[in-house]
Amino acid sequence: MRAAALVVLAALLAGPAHAAGLTERQACLKLIGTARALHLAGPNKRGNYRCKRHATEADFVFTLRFDGPKEPADASHLLGHYAVDKATRNVYEWDLVTAQRGAMLVPPKRRKR
Repeated sequence: MRAAALVVLAALLAGPAHAAGLTERQACLKLIGTARALHLAGPNKRGNYRCKRHATEADFVFTLRFDGPKEPADASHLLGHYAVDKATRNVYEWDLVTAQRGAMLVPPKRRKR
């Protein structure tokens, strides 16, 4: 009975109602997860991704930066501007000049072991 309740709860949380309640932190984590999966900083780079939110009404729009472990704090690398759709949680490139979405970033599918 308890396992069935957990399955129902997980299904509810994954549904569209939960997606509508996407928070800024969740959107930032989604962007960072996508960036790591796509190796946006480079496949052999070690360090931390940082995202800073831009004030927009439509989507969560972030500037994504990468900090290497042995670099000074002010030497972060700008990776680009990205938007996370509030409803679908998809990540898109973002053009700050036109305020429009570009290509969708699709992380590779995980192989089943």
